[in-house]
Amino acid sequence: MKNNNWIEEVIEALSDVVEYRTLAKGETLLAIGDVCNYVGRVDQGIMRMYYSNESNQDISFSFYLPGDVFTNYEGLLKEQVSTMEIQAMTAVRVTLLPKKELFALYESSFHWQKIGRLMSDAMFLHAKERIDFLLFLTPEQRYRYLMREQPQIIQLLSQKDIASYLGIQPQSLSRIKKRLALTN
Repeated sequence: MKNNNWIEEVIEALSDVVEYRTLAKGETLLAIGDVCNYVGRVDQGIMRMYYSNESNQDISFSFYLPGDVFTNYEGLLKEQVSTMEIQAMTAVRVTLLPKKELFALYESSFHWQKIGRLMSDAMFLHAKERIDFLLFLTPEQRYRYLMREQPQIIQLLSQKDIASYLGIQPQSLSRIKKRLALTN
């Protein structure tokens, strides 16, 4: 979810409790089985949210680039253990807003309730876009979208991670790339 105007205002309002973390490539921020208790923003690097399917294959659900806001929203709201993991795909620097203070801020005034609604709306729209991406675009259209909108992912991440995000096997991604190379 792209950085929206509200995130800067919230970071400033919670400046005394905001946590800044640096993660090495491959380091996990949220592990499967943990409860997510923050909303974060990627300040530098690329992060990935993924789950493991019944065959124990990692399936990339979302990538987060600088300026993107992230959380395990279902876990945040329901205080359930996460079925997804959030991992640094490159060296990463993030800003974390603790849930307790963030939700207390939302309850403190109508203004902050509106900001909380904007956050919820943005997270819903991000999830809806992901669903539409998988349901209504062909694998080639999905790959073209990544090339156009998020070229850093294509340049910096493995074909395996990209293919799982596109909902295809790495071999299918190779065929798409070859086909596109021939047409360009």
